[in-house]
Amino acid sequence: MANKKRLNVHLYVTPLCNLACKHCYYNAKSREIFSGRLLTILEMKEIVTILSDSYAAAFDVEGGEFFLRPDIDELFEVVPSHYWNNITITTNGTVNVGIDPKHLRCLDEFRISVEGHTDELQHDIRGINLSPVLETCLHLHSNRVPVTLRITLHKKNYKYLPEMIEKFIALGFTKFSMYEFQPVGQGYSYRNEYSLNQLEIEKIFNLLLSFTNYEKIELLKLSLSRKRIPIVTTYRSKFVRIGYNVADLSGISSLTINYNGEIGICPWNVGDDVIGLFYKDDFKTDISKYVERGLFNHFCDYCSAIRIIYQQPKGN
Repeated sequence: MANKKRLNVHLYVTPLCNLACKHCYYNAKSREIFSGRLLTILEMKEIVTILSDSYAAAFDVEGGEFFLRPDIDELFEVVPSHYWNNITITTNGTVNVGIDPKHLRCLDEFRISVEGHTDELQHDIRGINLSPVLETCLHLHSNRVPVTLRITLHKKNYKYLPEMIEKFIALGFTKFSMYEFQPVGQGYSYRNEYSLNQLEIEKIFNLLLSFTNYEKIELLKLSLSRKRIPIVTTYRSKFVRIGYNVADLSGISSLTINYNGEIGICPWNVGDDVIGLFYKDDFKTDISKYVERGLFNHFCDYCSAIRIIYQQPKGN
């Protein structure tokens, strides 16, 4: 694994979504009859196994809404279990999770998106209350699924970060994955309302640095784009002092595969930077050629380029 090229893979399994979030970067469609090419379950299996065998591949698998794909449970039956620990699945928490919990426990992360600790904060950007999402989280938690809460930080919710984390800890959740609002896709129309400025990023850092309940946290990571590298560098020693690590993500190649088999590069630009199509017999060779040409060496203003990570040592 150490000698394999690192590759971040975003795999989209359906174009359908039941929400219309203000910060959605993906051109998701409402729940309707879909016509057009859709990767089959067996094709997705080939994508996962071929890329995992050839590269140090980490997968983000999502939609649209992942669980609106009616046959998605079959993916867990055909992909061998030893591949699942390199896969992260993200859901909005409003659709029935019809997967055996034993499969979800094998994932690198099973993420459910929340935008705050109140109905008001969740509704503001996702158009739904938090309550039904929390019901899903708590049901999975009761079945020993280690749910990661995925949070987009923005101008309206960042100041509540300590309260947010404390509430979720009190409910039994210990894993958090945070990102910054990006003015892409639907988010572009709301950029003035939600985008964070440099001072607000510093306030987030200071809220994390002054937080005192880290013994209850198993994982907390904040992923940021390249424009935040200078400020992270400034705060690096302070984060390291309280147990964080800072990871440089800028050298990791980026590959996206859309629901219809389109092969692209940037997950923020799905469908607009297409360089090929998935065909089983040619896929391994095609990807190898793209890698050799450096097509996946990607570094844009929105992709995660640096990450601060707090993680409890194993055995604690």
